[in-house]
Amino acid sequence: MTELSIKNLGQIKSANIDFGDLTLFVGSQATGKSILLQLIKLVFDGENIGETLMKYGYQWEEDLSNFNELYFGEGMRNLWSDSTKVLWRDEEIYLDGLLPNEISDDYEYMNDPEYLFFIPAQRVLTLENGWPRSFTNFEIGDPYVVCRFSEHLRLLMQQGFINKDKDNAIFPQAGRLRQEISDALNASIFHGAKVELNTVEMRKRIQINVNGNLLPFMAWSAGQREFMPLLLGLYWLMPVSHNSKKPDIDFVVIEEPEMGLHPRAILSVILMCLELIHRGYRLLISTHSPVLLEAVWAIRNLQNNNSDVKYLYQLFDLKPSPPITELFENILKNKKLSTYYFDQKEDGVEVRDISSLDPFDEDLSTADWGGLTSFSSRASEVVSQAVQDI
Repeated sequence: MTELSIKNLGQIKSANIDFGDLTLFVGSQATGKSILLQLIKLVFDGENIGETLMKYGYQWEEDLSNFNELYFGEGMRNLWSDSTKVLWRDEEIYLDGLLPNEISDDYEYMNDPEYLFFIPAQRVLTLENGWPRSFTNFEIGDPYVVCRFSEHLRLLMQQGFINKDKDNAIFPQAGRLRQEISDALNASIFHGAKVELNTVEMRKRIQINVNGNLLPFMAWSAGQREFMPLLLGLYWLMPVSHNSKKPDIDFVVIEEPEMGLHPRAILSVILMCLELIHRGYRLLISTHSPVLLEAVWAIRNLQNNNSDVKYLYQLFDLKPSPPITELFENILKNKKLSTYYFDQKEDGVEVRDISSLDPFDEDLSTADWGGLTSFSSRASEVVSQAVQDI
């Protein structure tokens, strides 16, 4: 059974998706990856989204075009139109059926739970001078998922997740992540520096401590600034108790986790993603990184050949340990990895299953991984031809 079927949503002409434990969305810019991911969030959490908007004073006045603009962002009024058709597990979904009725001021909010946690591509906008922005600090027309993610981070920071009996470290934190993952992030992103929550001019701020020198958020490297809100979002999803997860959250979306990062750092982030699906989340990732596709291709091949976990240790350049062996064995034996390509046609975007990632497939979209390897292949051919012509 196809889990999600879509026709005529924005630029997406058609999509039929069966989600894996890890599902990658690939394709060029403006092909609808973010729109589809936001739609999935809406299908799962429409009641919660509507109540959250109303709680912060937003009204769409029973006009679904207004809601489209409030939720998807400015300029998206006609995104979900009369020709849009959405089926979730063979049941047709209607936009007005996903939302609560707009209510009077004396309405008691039901606080419907969230089932999907969304980490948006614009996450760097959530930290303003080293502190998360509140929901209402954003402009009307900013995508809902950005505002909501920032509010999650703000509450996380306010409620406190730091051991006050020890120090003010955000990273590294003993017991927060598996030591092997923490070490990999340190080696590839922070290089021995400590991320701290400090009070600056009577206001809390996140700073990096480099050998005693405290650097404000805007003085960090671009990769560190991009990674910090992602790390905080992963902290929210990963209770200190290893192998546990947030009770209500089933799906997690991460848009472009590779942003600003060196390939070695991307490998560390992939390791954190494997930790998420090991804990029982179903993970959806949009990406432009061939490193992510290479990792998924390698893992799928190791699965198909019933390979030993030692090859995953080689892939991630880690030393063996019982906790990581448990994680890797679970990935190899029990987890499904899928990849979908957003293929731009003249009349719209078709979302196609390229999960095999077979470089010898007759379908070029599968063989070149949605275009992510096409340039390297062409570069090799050009250099090869130039050498032959000498």
